[in-house]
Amino acid sequence: MSSTSNSPTPVFSSTYPADKANEELSPLLKSNGGKWTLIESGKGVERAFKFKTFKKTWEFMNTIASECAVQKHHPEWSNVYNTTFIRWTTHAPPGLSEKDVSMARFCDEKARECGEVINTDESGLGKDLADRVAVEGGDCCVPKGKGNASV
Repeated sequence: MSSTSNSPTPVFSSTYPADKANEELSPLLKSNGGKWTLIESGKGVERAFKFKTFKKTWEFMNTIASECAVQKHHPEWSNVYNTTFIRWTTHAPPGLSEKDVSMARFCDEKARECGEVINTDESGLGKDLADRVAVEGGDCCVPKGKGNASV
């Protein structure tokens, strides 16, 4: 994959001060010992989570979904059996937002609680599926009447 010198640079949303954003994002990234990677555009973070069983995977997803409702923020994600792939990005205003970073941290905490299985090769797990679904889903975060969002 890409080396550190070719790694994307984070692109933060206009509502997230860069100094605070860098401080909060840095420990989550693989390059600093975390598990998340920046997407190619730098406007989001993504990673795969693996659990022992489908039931544990579903428990994890339900926990994340409940917090998404509280935060009024959702990921692009996919699930196959015991693996869930999650991408956090914000469409309006575009870039990594404080909610993205907070939810990535929340996912890490809940994954530990649900018994995440540490997987050394997470490349591609669910990423292609999430990519396709994100394209088909359209611009979900643009208020109706202010963009090309599909109903």
